[in-house]
Amino acid sequence: MLDPESEHDCVWADSAYSGECFEEFLSLGGIESMIHEKGSRNHLLSDAAKELNLINSEMRASFEHGFAAITVCMGGKLTRNIGVARKRP
Repeated sequence: MLDPESEHDCVWADSAYSGECFEEFLSLGGIESMIHEKGSRNHLLSDAAKELNLINSEMRASFEHGFAAITVCMGGKLTRNIGVARKRP
């Protein structure tokens, strides 16, 4: 969720959201990208990129654990996004 009125203009996401199209979208809104870098078979991550991914993971985990705790307190309701269309009449 992106809030243009937020005082912190950062997006924390995993490497599934990496790529030029996401970077361009975020730069248009003036939002800093804290998206994980992705390695590949022939282009391994540098030590600096691994360290940055570790820092990003620590920050993301603190938020994700908070949302998980809220979900568990509310009965642990689980809805998979793929099946939402099939669950609705």
